Amino acid sequence: LYHSFDRERRKKYLKKIETVSSEMYDYSKVRSWSKQFLHNHQTTNMLALLIGALVVEDYKLSQASIWKETAIDIMEKAMFLLNHVVDGSLDEGVAYGSYTAKSITQYVFLAHRHFGINHFENNWLKMHFWFYYSTLLPGYQRTVGIADSNYNWFYGPESQLIFLDTFILKNGAGNWLAGQIRKHRPKDGPMVQSISQRWSTLYTEYLWYNPELPSHPPADHGIPKMHLFSNWGVVTYGAGLPHSQTNTFLSFKSGKLGGRAVYDIVHFQPYSWVDGWKSFNPGHEHPDQNSFTFAPNGQVFVSEALYGPKLSHLNNILVFSPSPTSQCNNPWEGQLGECSKWLKWTTNSTGDTSGEIITASQQGDSVFVSGEAVASYSSSMKLKSVYRNLLLLNYQTLLVLDHIEKLEDSPINLVSAFFHNLDIDFKYVPYKFMNKL
Repeated sequence: LYHSFDRERRKKYLKKIETVSSEMYDYSKVRSWSKQFLHNHQTTNMLALLIGALVVEDYKLSQASIWKETAIDIMEKAMFLLNHVVDGSLDEGVAYGSYTAKSITQYVFLAHRHFGINHFENNWLKMHFWFYYSTLLPGYQRTVGIADSNYNWFYGPESQLIFLDTFILKNGAGNWLAGQIRKHRPKDGPMVQSISQRWSTLYTEYLWYNPELPSHPPADHGIPKMHLFSNWGVVTYGAGLPHSQTNTFLSFKSGKLGGRAVYDIVHFQPYSWVDGWKSFNPGHEHPDQNSFTFAPNGQVFVSEALYGPKLSHLNNILVFSPSPTSQCNNPWEGQLGECSKWLKWTTNSTGDTSGEIITASQQGDSVFVSGEAVASYSSSMKLKSVYRNLLLLNYQTLLVLDHIEKLEDSPINLVSAFFHNLDIDFKYVPYKFMNKL
């Protein structure tokens, strides 16, 4: 468009870009997002600052150089941290993950084009395709809603998938999945993209698309498979398939706050420039260790909490009573960090919250998954073990078995399990046999 603008319009746009970039740089020195790595605000704002610098540097080199240096420094640290995330996931979930990844893919492209910085071998980028494929419910419209979510994606993910295919995968799988998502996009209802997000990444699809890559699904597509996100602490089964009567989706989460890599970096402090949890923001995560979702026949039956208050029971996990440290829903208490609009990751022992996938196995159409989440509950409840087992017997039957142990002096004597459903009300139907209840 630049070549079609007259001199006055060029001056007007340049001035606007310079003014906003200058404001962004000033805010980066005082706002928390500039210090919180791998968070959607940081990557988005730093990319904007970098683009502003690239535009302005031909006119005000010294000013633009400072902006560029600031943006590159933060984004390079982000890429360094992402290299530790070997499963391609983002702790903020698929919706906010698409928000963050939109900016990361654009940064990787610009860094290579303008500065010769090559991130195409980054471990996270190599596996990021599966963050879209293995979280997708049958029918290509809805994703698993772990963490704050709007049912699917905020930005893209066609843009990110086309980037991955052109520069990382080079096998046609990214183009294929982007095509499936584009083909099956909902035309109305809550899963439709917002106006502000719908077209904002379309131009990058044109920039990056490689028509020479034959579009085809990944190997063994069409067979329900289990996928383990080892860093995220999430297991999915039956993802990336078309909608069908027998295509069932199951997810289970039992992981560490921020994901395993970030959690370990915070606790073991290997890098001097990382200041514990002050350098991250897992506020979009939920109290959801040992949580699960279940969509038999592709119909969501047990769902996640999406973008709601951080209440444990909305995430299908166990809550206990009476707890001496109950903060809401007294006398019940769920997992650490609950009760607010955002997860309270800086209070009490929330920063030590962790779950662990113990077992994840598949044999034919049967799946067995289990996790331990006792470290996600307050020590005041004096629990020894909160262990959940999921056994998918067939595409319609899921067995959930919870094993709980407590210390002798534990104040807890009640436990409650609530299974959340956004689409269909659960109704109790009394079972009758021989006309007797």
